[in-house]
Formats: sequence, C-alpha cells, structure tokens
Amino acid sequence: MSNLSNSAVSLFKALCPVGAALLVSCVSVEVPGLPDTAIPETWQGPQEEQASLWPELQWWNGFETEELSSIITEVRANNLDLQNNRRNLESAQLALREAGFNLLPTPTLTASTAGIYSDSLGNAELDNSPNQPLTLAAGFTYNNILSKPASFEQALAIYDSNRALVADTALNTLGTTASTYFQVLFIRDQIEFARQNLQNAETIGNITQARVDAGVAVPIDALQQRIAIQQQRTNIQSLQQSELSALSSLALLLGRSVQEFNVDGQTLDLLNVPQLRPGIPAELLRRRPDLVQAEANLRSSVANVELSRLSFFPTLSLTGNIGASDGSLSDLLGSPDDLLNLTASISQILLDNGARSRSVRQAEISMENNLNNFTRAAIGAFNEIEVLLSNIRLLQEQEFVAEQQLAQAEESFRLAEVRYREGVADFQTVLTTQNTLFAQRTNYLNNKIQRLNAMVGFYQALGGGWDADDEETMAIANE
Repeated sequence: MSNLSNSAVSLFKALCPVGAALLVSCVSVEVPGLPDTAIPETWQGPQEEQASLWPELQWWNGFETEELSSIITEVRANNLDLQNNRRNLESAQLALREAGFNLLPTPTLTASTAGIYSDSLGNAELDNSPNQPLTLAAGFTYNNILSKPASFEQALAIYDSNRALVADTALNTLGTTASTYFQVLFIRDQIEFARQNLQNAETIGNITQARVDAGVAVPIDALQQRIAIQQQRTNIQSLQQSELSALSSLALLLGRSVQEFNVDGQTLDLLNVPQLRPGIPAELLRRRPDLVQAEANLRSSVANVELSRLSFFPTLSLTGNIGASDGSLSDLLGSPDDLLNLTASISQILLDNGARSRSVRQAEISMENNLNNFTRAAIGAFNEIEVLLSNIRLLQEQEFVAEQQLAQAEESFRLAEVRYREGVADFQTVLTTQNTLFAQRTNYLNNKIQRLNAMVGFYQALGGGWDADDEETMAIANE
C-alpha cells in the first residue's frame, strides 16, 4: 500500500471517533406513544373459536374459487394504479438510499500535472511537458454533522410511510376486485330469480286471463297481473345493464377493455364464506398499513422537531485533504511528499428575532396533530373490527332465517297458485304470495352478498395478511 493510501486510512480512523461522538451529541426527541385507553386488551365482539387467526397474505383463496384467485393474480400484475404504486415505492427506496449515503462524508479525488513558466519577454505560458510535477489529492467534506442522524430518521419514516401507503392501496384495490367480482355473480343470481319471477307471473297471468274469459274473474285482475309481468321484464333489462356496468368496473381493475372481457361464474352459491378471527388487538398496529403509515408520519414529525431544535446549536462541518506531489508518476506512487490538512468550521446564528423558536413550536404542533391522527386512526380501526365482528355474527344468524323464509314463500306461492287454479283462493291472495316470494328472493340474495362483502371488509380491517415487521411478507405484498 502506498504512503498516500496509508495516510488516507489513518485520517479516516482518526475521524471515526470524532464523527461518532458528534453524531450522538444531537438533541433526542422521543416518539410519543398511544394512550393506554386507545388499545383494548381483548375484542368484545363474538368470534368463532375454530376460525383461522389473522388472515393469510393471499386471503382471497379463502373463498375457494379459482376464478377469483386468477382474476386477483391478473390485477396484481396489470392494474395501472398498482404499477404506479410500485414505481413510487422504488422512488422512495432510492430516496432512502440517498439519505443513507448522506450520513457519510463526501469523498473527493483529483489528479493534475501542469506548470507555468515565463519567457525572456515576460509572457506566461502553460507547460504540459511530461517533466512537470504530478499532484494527487484526496479529500472529504462533512457538512451539518449534528443534523444528519435526525435527517436520516426522517427519511426512514417517510420511506416507511410510503411503503405502508403502497400496501394499503394494494389492499383496497384487491378488496374492490373481490367485491366487484361478487357483485357480478350477485347480479346474475338476481337475473335468474327475476326470470323465475317472470315465469311465475306469466303463469298466474295465463290463469287469470282464462278466468276472466270464463267470466269467473274481473278484468282488473288480469290488468294488474300484466303490470306485474311487465315490471319483471323491465327488472331483467335493468339487471342486465347493471351486469355490464359491473363487468366494466372489473375489467378496468384488470387493465382490460370490457368488450373482450367476461367471467365464467354464474352464482354466489358455489362460493365459500370463510371463518376468521383477529389476534391480540395490539398486533393490529403493525398489521394494518394505514396504522403503520400514521405511526410513520408521527415519527417523521418527531424528527422534524429534533431538526428544528438543532437550529439552536452551532452548524459544524469538517473538511479534510491529503495531497502528494512528485516529479513522475512512479515516484509519486512510491514515495510522495504527503500533505495533510484538516479543517473544522463552526457557525452560529446569534439573533433571529425568535424565528427558530417559532419554527420549533410549529414543528411541535405538527407532531401533536400527528399523534392525534395516529390515535384517532387506531381507535377507529379497533372500533371497525368490533362492528364487523358483530355484523358477521348477525349475518350468519340471518342466513338461516333467510333460507327458511325463502322456502316458506316458495311453498306458499305454490299452494296459492294451485288453489287459485282450482278456484278456491282469490286473486289478491295469489298476488300477495307472489309479491312475498319476490321480496324473499331479494332478501336471500342480499344476505349472501352482504356476508361475502363483510368478510372482504374484515380481511381489509385486519390488514390482509400484511406485517410491517416481516420483510418477506412485505416484499410479497408489494409485488
């Protein structure tokens, strides 16, 4: 190793303890935590003891439909918003890397060979001959030393916030995809029921018209039934338009045109409604991306308070240079004449009419607001899960009732139709049972779609399998 290299290493070793001591001498501001009352010890809502604990990262597989899994895979690959998110995350990673390099001194290296000579007339000219001495210099600059740790902490908090934002957007996008897919199947179930309703209405219409023709029923009965028939036909047309709208929304999530898109699924009956229960409430703080983002924003504001307070301290910078020169390159590398120069500068603002104090107070106000935002987000998340737990249990109980009521309505309509055909029941009885059947079919379908959407919302409320402390999980979630 040359003398110049040895000198550079010696200078670096000499500066390390000094730099370390300066870095730890900064003002330190602790990140405030959530109040104890904001985090419940246990969940109060009803839970299934045999249900899975916390969602899996690929939570959509719990609905046990290959088509939904295939659609979500395509959304993750082709969704335009998710592609933007991945690029934004890459940009945040580059910014964090830059902040990491800023913790270190900035090195410089220069090499030159030149000389100035004067002729007999006093004219100065540049001499580039190989006999001129060679100069090689290495140096570094290290500015604003005291503020570097806080600046890096702020950059790290901003990166964590961006990372959580990307995960939160992805979770919402995939949740919207699942709900839109369910909506398509729900509308198709509605269309099927509407066709059954139309068929029933036409059957009663034929019976009514025959009775009117026979003189045993009044014409108004046939007129009312024709109105009911037309309502069902109009309803089918409206549902078909809604199906196209839902398919268009799903195609957009896939980054595709609706003209070339369709789904094979026809009914919600084949979908499984998974069972899930949350773990310890405090774990939610690292599992929900929006809570991680709120906490990262708080950390960023704390770092900003620290930077504002550091403005009362002197600005400290270091500059170091090592230079060597000799008559030739071989001599320079072999035994140069070393020159070592180390300069420290300190500057301090003495009078600013209270500007620094006002800046510190503004930073503290921002920190207090971010703490309140974090607290509100956490309380809202805990409350959301409590409501969802209760809602899921209620929908489960209502499912059995909806199935029973639908079966009873179908049987009531069947009996009323038979009795009306035989002339035992009047038209109003048939009309009432018909309308009841239509309503119960709607209630049955509404319960099914509400249960599925409640589980999608529950997966999202629990973070969708994301974990801020698990690097592998985060990498997969952000793909």
